[in-house]
Amino acid sequence: MNTRTFLSNFPTFVKRWKTYRKKLGGTPLGWTVMSDYCLDAPNKNNCITFTISPILGQVEPVAKILDKKLPAEIKKMKQAPQETIDFIKKQKEFFSLVFLFPDKDKLFNIQYFKTDMLALSESPMIPEKSRKRLKVFARSLERKGLHKKVLQNLSLVSFLYGRIVEFLTIKHYTEAIHWFPDRDSIMREGKGIIRELANVSCTNAIAGRTRYPEVHIGGENLETGEFVFDPFTRYPDIITGVFSSLPIFNSCELKEKHQQLLKGAILNNPRIAWFIMYPDKIRCFDMVALKLLYEKYLAKL
Repeated sequence: MNTRTFLSNFPTFVKRWKTYRKKLGGTPLGWTVMSDYCLDAPNKNNCITFTISPILGQVEPVAKILDKKLPAEIKKMKQAPQETIDFIKKQKEFFSLVFLFPDKDKLFNIQYFKTDMLALSESPMIPEKSRKRLKVFARSLERKGLHKKVLQNLSLVSFLYGRIVEFLTIKHYTEAIHWFPDRDSIMREGKGIIRELANVSCTNAIAGRTRYPEVHIGGENLETGEFVFDPFTRYPDIITGVFSSLPIFNSCELKEKHQQLLKGAILNNPRIAWFIMYPDKIRCFDMVALKLLYEKYLAKL
């Protein structure tokens, strides 16, 4: 079996992941993937964070633990609680991949996207129920006033999620994957069409090389607006909040809470790999590069 994956192309990530797996020990039967995004926000870096952990038990008890350790999203913090800093710094079960996009608009072509959606809606390889939903979505793309940025973000998130599922499935025995994405316009677009797009992305990436895992997506109830898995997204939310505020591509503002989290929980964290995704290449960095950026920032103050 060809075991090469998208993420295998980045030695910095592979080295950090191997260290993480060694310290984690055991063979998880399944994985949890939590995600959060900061996209198209003024004076912020475009950023997507995926945080991976083994399935740690029943969803509700784990949610209660996360709710206690991470009681608030970063935007609601004035100061970073020490318990939150310690949890992100020390909790060996969590590994995060951070993706930054300095020129995000060039990563997406609306005409190609429309063509792909139409092709998927007619593919005999896709279950009929999903094909019907994709067909309705493909037709909706012909209307005026499309939310191009939302579609762009939808495409990016589903692509990256598929490559993470590919890595977990090809490199590790995986029976099930539970995805807890942040609730936002990406998840609501096309009445939750990201479920179909994510499944297609995962299937295409794995390409029949091994048994496809059960994939469960915990999202917002579109009828009630309830999102019972909110604590699961707070871990990547905090990391996204820091990286989206770093003065990398523009003069972002590093507030005191960002600096507290950066110094206390991120700079020396071996369980974070961060990527910059350019239109023609992707680079993966370790914390040395991040420390240099932060030192340059402090020197300018």
